[in-house]
Amino acid sequence: MKIALAALAGGLHVLAFAPFYWWPLSIISLSLLFYLWLDASPRTALFHGYVYGLAMFGFGVSWMYISLHTYGNMPAWAATSSVGLGVAYISIFPALCGLLQGFLKGVDPRLRLCLLMPSVWILSEWIRGWFLTGFPWLSMGYAYLETPLSNLAPLGGVYFVGLVSAMSAGALVALVRLFSGKSVVSVIGVAILWGIGWALNTTTWTSQEGEPVRVGIVQNNVSIQAKWNQDESQQIIEDYITASEDLLEQDLIVWPEAAVPDYLDNLNTSFWRFVEHHPADFVFGVLFREQSGDAKTYHNSVASVTDRIHLYHKHHLVPFGEYFPAQWLFRPLLNMLDMPMASFTAGRANQYPLTAADNFFAVSICYEDAFPDEGRFQIKRSGLMLNVSEDIWFGNSLAPHQRLQMARFRARESERGMIRASNTGLSSIINWKGGVDSYAPQFQRAVIKGQAQPRSGITPYIAYGDTPVLILISVILGMLLLRKFVIRKQ
Repeated sequence: MKIALAALAGGLHVLAFAPFYWWPLSIISLSLLFYLWLDASPRTALFHGYVYGLAMFGFGVSWMYISLHTYGNMPAWAATSSVGLGVAYISIFPALCGLLQGFLKGVDPRLRLCLLMPSVWILSEWIRGWFLTGFPWLSMGYAYLETPLSNLAPLGGVYFVGLVSAMSAGALVALVRLFSGKSVVSVIGVAILWGIGWALNTTTWTSQEGEPVRVGIVQNNVSIQAKWNQDESQQIIEDYITASEDLLEQDLIVWPEAAVPDYLDNLNTSFWRFVEHHPADFVFGVLFREQSGDAKTYHNSVASVTDRIHLYHKHHLVPFGEYFPAQWLFRPLLNMLDMPMASFTAGRANQYPLTAADNFFAVSICYEDAFPDEGRFQIKRSGLMLNVSEDIWFGNSLAPHQRLQMARFRARESERGMIRASNTGLSSIINWKGGVDSYAPQFQRAVIKGQAQPRSGITPYIAYGDTPVLILISVILGMLLLRKFVIRKQ
């Protein structure tokens, strides 16, 4: 019965995120898990956490099968096995949460519910976001993008919002399971945090700067088979040119990731003639190669064409998709599976923003915008954000909607609008509050016209990143450890 409850709770958690947006289910889901942990031994709590993780990730990131099999050409058995292994791995994080909180069973159960369990949960999300290149999907804070808690995002980012929501789950269990004056106080404390979020709705940390940028986004819905067919590459480029010909009143035209399916140095004169004579500046995804002596390096890049060419090279590459770690181990297996192998080189960690339309843009490619801390260097120096993506790898799954939700959260954290161009959708213009001003549906050709307002100034989150919430979690855990192992023995 308890195993089934853990699995049910894990599945419910996914429904709190895009495209469902049933955010209260996140609190209910974690409340059920915390309820199971309350009286469980560390070993049992670990097991319940693992079952919860298997259900949550098995449902929430099932799109990995589409990426590997449908578009990555991996055999069905191998794709299924790979997804299973991936889910089994990331489910270790909620399992370890159960184990760690179980070691402090001697602490007041209300403190465990309202402070300990939420703290280890968010700490595990943070570690999962960078360990072994990171997998930040389904972090709890994203579910609260359209609630008063989103107003805490500029203060402490997605993990701070997640911490408050996890505390809400703990307070709910304390009220129902351990009703007392202390439980009521814990609920009041959480309500105050929600009230602070509501009160911050009119608080801004940044201000408008200059005139809005008139933007045109071209979404051409090019199939992956056509994109990398050399015989069709020129037609694909001409289609983007045709879709951009009438955007004469725009300041900036943006094409998606690898929209130009060729190397930058291989583009013909007719392409450059069109781009250079068009009144708008252009930003587009393209492949870039450079040679140093006998060595060649290849980059997944974004080019900005103004009076000169500016480049951004993708830094956070997709393991096994854009590069292969430990090739001595994995290359024979990939050869056996007949998998296509990429060998991109990562760009520098702290690249400067791109210049276009007389503004600076913090640029990211594909899922780079899912990593909250990585863009801060550019954002501090930019008035807007810009992301180019190729979401065809996810098919018609939860992933494109989850990615848009994370992009919107980046806008809310930084109080910067984002221009987002994706080949198959959901291309969009996101405002500085994280709202979507306009977007293009999936799997359709579309051209978006709109405005993006540059802003100046930085939010506390952009200034300090995840450090404050990590310090808060460390203080909470330190106090609870002190309470159990020092004060109790006196």
